[in-house]
Amino acid sequence: MTMLKQINQVYACAAKCEIWDQTVEHPTVRAFAFAATRFLRGLGEAADSELWRSSAALLRRYRRLVCTVPLPFSHPLLQLEAAVLQLDEAVLRLEKIADPEHVDRLRDAKPILAILAADGGDPLGQCAREFLTLDDPRNGFVVLSDRRFTQAVAEAMALNGAEVKVGTSADLLGHDIYASAVVVGSPTWMNPGLLNAPRTENLALVHYGFFREDPEVTPLLFGPADSTGVTRPIKKSKLFRCEPSEAPGAGWQSAEPDEADLLAAGECSSVEEIRAAFPQYLSAGHSGAPDQVEARVGVLADGSHVLLPTGLDARVLSLDVGEFPDVQVEQVMASSVGRGDYLVLRNRPHQQDLIDRADSILGPEAASLRVTQAEWKGQLLERTEQHPRGIRGVADELRSRGAATVNVSYWVSDWCIRPRHKEDFAVVLRYLGAGANVDRIWERLRRIDSAHRSAGQRHADYLQWAMTPDSVQQLVAAGWCTVRPKGSDSETLVARLDEMLPDTLLVPVNALCRLRTTEDTQ
Repeated sequence: MTMLKQINQVYACAAKCEIWDQTVEHPTVRAFAFAATRFLRGLGEAADSELWRSSAALLRRYRRLVCTVPLPFSHPLLQLEAAVLQLDEAVLRLEKIADPEHVDRLRDAKPILAILAADGGDPLGQCAREFLTLDDPRNGFVVLSDRRFTQAVAEAMALNGAEVKVGTSADLLGHDIYASAVVVGSPTWMNPGLLNAPRTENLALVHYGFFREDPEVTPLLFGPADSTGVTRPIKKSKLFRCEPSEAPGAGWQSAEPDEADLLAAGECSSVEEIRAAFPQYLSAGHSGAPDQVEARVGVLADGSHVLLPTGLDARVLSLDVGEFPDVQVEQVMASSVGRGDYLVLRNRPHQQDLIDRADSILGPEAASLRVTQAEWKGQLLERTEQHPRGIRGVADELRSRGAATVNVSYWVSDWCIRPRHKEDFAVVLRYLGAGANVDRIWERLRRIDSAHRSAGQRHADYLQWAMTPDSVQQLVAAGWCTVRPKGSDSETLVARLDEMLPDTLLVPVNALCRLRTTEDTQ
């Protein structure tokens, strides 16, 4: 089938598709979501304090999981029982040293979460299965916001008679067409393409009814003639009610809350957790720790994310996919990547991975050579800290002594081995009082640089080898795939960068350029 025919088929399907806004009601979930939200809103400025940070992160995370993952509350992957124990410990630790009102709000959430943990219900999954079984469930699809739960959800669906495919929104943006599909979670979190050109005949947006949402969304379709001028309002489905096995407690009121009490979609998303993990950068009066740098968040097609520096010469591996199925692994500036780029990431920074690989090439002399590298950089950093004008003042002095290229901020960073030109390095060493050793130090640093280049090229070759036709096909269809390069001790993710958050965050250097999920801490 030609590409044009595939596109026409997708838009023909989209023109006939019915989209349903399907809200779900479960009293205990509602009670927990409101209790968690009251605590988080009540913290105000205290939310970023170390005293409350772990408790706020815990409630924020479990509110998101309960509201977005269609699994039984008792499922071991959700770990609700462990969360109850953590809340209990937090209350005991804080009740004698912290604001009593905050402690009371935290205490209110604990018994409701305990009821959920013992409930065993699956309201979102139950609603999704009822919608999917209106057609052949084997030709159905369930969209989640996080791929880490896709296998568990698929298994839970199959155990209840609905053998469906489960993936992220990126998986549903290809050319495959399904009889029915369910997107779990707030509609405002969705990739717009799911509404602009749905690849299904029936689409349900399954979410709890306590989110503050617009009553209707009008999808706009653009493309071939089949789709021209087609618009379609989202239809409101009858409320799907699930009764809990136990009442949520005397503190909960069944009446519909005021508009101000409803949850905004942003209050229950993974993006909220990403932003809350680090203090937001404020340009006025900023004085961060030496090991913190400005970074932006890139959200990947599989639901994970990466922190990319706005400055520095940090590097990240990228996949050039200009000519599928041929792909090329290359090392690029992390600050230069953007939406649509394919990044190669592991659960550790690319720089640390490269250092370890280079050290294995250097062999027994690696430790001694690294000491030489650390000594000149440490001395230069000390000068910048002592200088009244910091890095800028040291740079001006190096220029006055004859340095042609001065990049002090990079030279003192973890990414630098040596300056690019030996003449500039000689000026630096004379400035530091080590000018007599230029040739010896330069040669030792050359060996480190050579090992880094060899290690980087070898790793790129291994990744190139690991990108089989099947993995490339998955990458094209879903926006991500996992591979295991030769010599690697863990899986490597290749994923499309789908969104760059506008916030600039202050993050530790060791958090940069590595695969992260909302479960990661600083």
